[in-house]
Amino acid sequence: MTERDHRRAVDELLDRAVQAINRGDRATATSLAERVLAVDRRNPDAEDLLAAPATGGELRRLTLLFCDLVDSTVLSTRIEPEAYRIIVGKYRDQVQRIVDRYEGHIGSTKGDGLLVVFGYPQAHENDVRRAVQAGLEITRDVARLSAQARERFGVDVSVRVGVHRGLVYLDTGQDDVYGFAANLTARVSSIAPPGTVVVSDAVEPLIRDTFDLASRPPQPVKGVEEPVAHHEVLGERATPTRIALGPLVGRLDELTYLEKCWARAQAGTLETAVAFVGEAGIGKSRLAQAAVDLAEQSGATALTVFGSPFHTTAGLHPIRDLLERRCGITRLTAQSERLRLLEKEITDLGRDPTTTVPRLAPVLGISAEAGYQAAEAEGGKLYEDIAETIHDYLIACVGRDSALLVIEDLHWFDPSTVDVVDRFLNARLGRILVVITARDATKLPGDVKIFDLNPLTDDDTDALIVALAPELSTDVRRSVRQRCDGVPLYIEEVVTALDRVPLTAAHDGHVPDALYESLLSRLRATRNTVPVVEAAATIGREFDRQLLLSATDLPEADVDDVLGALEDARVIERTSADTFRFRHELLREVAYELSPPSVRRALHGRIAAALDAGSADAKPDWRLAARHYDEAHRFDDGATAYQQAASDARRRGALGESLGFLNEAITRVERMAPGSHRDRREVEIRLRRGFLASAVEGTSSALAAIDFERCLQLVGTELTEEFLTTMTALYGYFATRADLKRAEQVLTTVRAGQAGNVAWFLVNNDAGFAMLAWYRGQFVAAREGLESVAARTDVGAGEDEAHWFTPNEPLASIYTHLAAARLVMGDSAGAQAEFDRTARRVEHLGFPQGPYSAAYARSYQAWMYIEAGDLGRAATTVAALAADAERYGFDAFALIAATQQCTVDGLRALAADDVEPAALETHIGTMTMLVEAWRAAEVRMFLTFYDSIVARLLFAAGRTGEARTRLDAALQLAAETDVHFYDAELSRLRAHTEVDTDARDRSLREALALARSQGAAIFELRTAADLHQLGGDSERELLANAVGRFPPDSTWPELTRARALLA
Repeated sequence: MTERDHRRAVDELLDRAVQAINRGDRATATSLAERVLAVDRRNPDAEDLLAAPATGGELRRLTLLFCDLVDSTVLSTRIEPEAYRIIVGKYRDQVQRIVDRYEGHIGSTKGDGLLVVFGYPQAHENDVRRAVQAGLEITRDVARLSAQARERFGVDVSVRVGVHRGLVYLDTGQDDVYGFAANLTARVSSIAPPGTVVVSDAVEPLIRDTFDLASRPPQPVKGVEEPVAHHEVLGERATPTRIALGPLVGRLDELTYLEKCWARAQAGTLETAVAFVGEAGIGKSRLAQAAVDLAEQSGATALTVFGSPFHTTAGLHPIRDLLERRCGITRLTAQSERLRLLEKEITDLGRDPTTTVPRLAPVLGISAEAGYQAAEAEGGKLYEDIAETIHDYLIACVGRDSALLVIEDLHWFDPSTVDVVDRFLNARLGRILVVITARDATKLPGDVKIFDLNPLTDDDTDALIVALAPELSTDVRRSVRQRCDGVPLYIEEVVTALDRVPLTAAHDGHVPDALYESLLSRLRATRNTVPVVEAAATIGREFDRQLLLSATDLPEADVDDVLGALEDARVIERTSADTFRFRHELLREVAYELSPPSVRRALHGRIAAALDAGSADAKPDWRLAARHYDEAHRFDDGATAYQQAASDARRRGALGESLGFLNEAITRVERMAPGSHRDRREVEIRLRRGFLASAVEGTSSALAAIDFERCLQLVGTELTEEFLTTMTALYGYFATRADLKRAEQVLTTVRAGQAGNVAWFLVNNDAGFAMLAWYRGQFVAAREGLESVAARTDVGAGEDEAHWFTPNEPLASIYTHLAAARLVMGDSAGAQAEFDRTARRVEHLGFPQGPYSAAYARSYQAWMYIEAGDLGRAATTVAALAADAERYGFDAFALIAATQQCTVDGLRALAADDVEPAALETHIGTMTMLVEAWRAAEVRMFLTFYDSIVARLLFAAGRTGEARTRLDAALQLAAETDVHFYDAELSRLRAHTEVDTDARDRSLREALALARSQGAAIFELRTAADLHQLGGDSERELLANAVGRFPPDSTWPELTRARALLA
């Protein structure tokens, strides 16, 4: 019996003993434990079984994890107690979060050490793997915590993690575990190098297939007689993928179904796609190749779109790959040549280049400067146009007859490309067979015939082995079958390796025990193979010869010799004149693991540099460049690459994707060495991310606020341009949330620093104060301030783009707010003129500032029409606002448009003849829901206006008390926020809820006085008209004075009513 067989037998006896004692059969448990001790007299699990309490608790074989801060006592003496508490608290929070994610349970705390139990209270079939994965995550998170502690407190933090599996006494009442296994877990942890995870001998055989391990010399530990053998966990193994080598066996049902589908496609009656789902190496790609064979034998077109593990978040990368392959575009192809090749491809397919190229060029990273007219659409509309054009392109590629479309590795497709696949399937083109391969069904569309592929049976395995190597003996075939578990990839690769060793050696058991060894033997074909294949694997599954040459030091002829040898060994295959592809992803992963970390980092650095070097005339794949910079630990360059990727995504209208790339950029900056340079880089990127978040979610975006606040922390209080830029961005956030006090503090701080070359800051600072005056109801001061600023807008106008990180362009914002000031003061013609000036200003601005500023102005213009009672024009303006919000992906303006449309609908209902109170209930419910949504989001700038609409609806429905309560709440909010621009109208409306006529008269006069003091001519006129209507000619002078405050040529609609009353 081998040592492994001996251990398996002992484990089986212990498992039976645990089951016996847990069901109350102590005699059987004792007998089994004694049998274990007879062959292993010092077995601690058996001893614990014999010593287990007779009642209470349970004995279980559990997986235990112990993590402990390194030198925590020394750490506590180097920093203040409060700092120590912060660090340890964050460490424990991190561990708790990770343990919860993997559904473990923290059983006990010993100082700064935590004992975690996996398998109780919830058991899983993979608790050992969960424990090890959790340990790896703990080490990674503590490493990040260390970087934070080093920056903040000047100390480093590290953790040791140990994992063991054994018998423990589980005290369910006290929520604790006892026994040697628990103690040994802590001892295993103590011998782990800082920042690593080690596992015991009991764990190693259970995880060796899923994690990379390194055996370490046994070490003595306290309380254990023999040195403890242990293994360091290097990381989780990557999941392989491949293209099959051998013949197709064991898939008769699948092949038969493919043949039937192809016959239907030829008849034009095919209804569903086919998907092959299963683990890597199970034969998905081999079945897809069978479909290709069927199509090609019929003379039909077969088109394949590949997923990439390195581009799962890069929008439309599989389509870009397809375009590049079909057009003959390489990484180094110049922009102008890319455009020419794309135009040729489109023309050859019989499509119109003038409409198709502007939508496909951005997918290939071709900018309009290369020589085409960019598409007029932006944002969501551009995204939709591109998707539709890709759909049309795919149809053009396969032609008018029956054809095949293969979607390889759907699990690696980005969401945008998944949408393209869904669109293609929904078209239900009965002449096109679509075959999909995926490792799981997560991204599969609903109406697809799915084949879940299982391992081959023993008979099918033998058939495959015989097909590959008919000369192998029965014993060798049995050895291969036992080792390969029916996975076609394993079978093919192991059999291929047998060609390189004598058959007698194979018969004697020298057939590789793991697939890794068979693959490794193929990779070491010639003297220079290793450095070349390492570099190729570092580039990726598909690589071009020129980039490979730049990553190696070998002469060009030597590299070509190696490539030829690797082709002969079926390690790689040529996909074009200078482009190659690993036949299996697994081969690439093994080759990648050949190089030590230092060599690997250097290779990534050289590849990234080569990608950048080719960017002068050919736009690089920035996502790929960023990945190489990451692996090279060149985080500053990686952040720059992600910024470039974000810019490309924004130009395609994919704001969500752009935000994702900026998130990645910030993550890279956080890994840079602390210092002023890193701080500046973080500020630079966070300002841009906050800018985009504001465009999508509105200037009240919580993400934008987090970014801007963080920028403020980083720039300190020194009056640099970075500081002033950050403060300007924060102003927009605070103002939108009606936090006028903090908005004014921001402006005041910036005002104190006006000096040097910051004249444009002064202009916008003055504008900010004037806008705050408007919100506070100080309309005269607001108008005068904004008019003064508008006259000085040429100062520093060219610098705005570099420093303005809010989506509302400053000059457009000034004109819009000046329009609002003139409106309230009765100058409706002047207000319209300012809105017209805004429209001219934004007409030539880029995305997103131009469309965002236009939408902002529209929201104010709609309010103007609502106040004027022109509900038709208000509805038209709101509809345009809603369309822009959908087109450009502006979520905040979508909600504004919905609220304003509900306002228009409610006011139309109020204006109807003989309105029934019951008919208003729907409007009340919808409007109330929207207003409460704004209140919950703490976007409160216009909340008092919307509250007034709800109150008017309630009053008309006969719910006077509720209307008064709503108006009181609005006035209270105004008092709390200092937002008083609508106070006069709120007070007027509230006066009408008074039952007592004297109280109503008194309240109306107070509202009139407030409107007059604010310079709010439209509100003063409205109130004076009410007083005149109630009091008759005695109030004539009040109304005449209110009319006199309007410009002589004013066309404000309510003047007609007022003049009629005076007449």
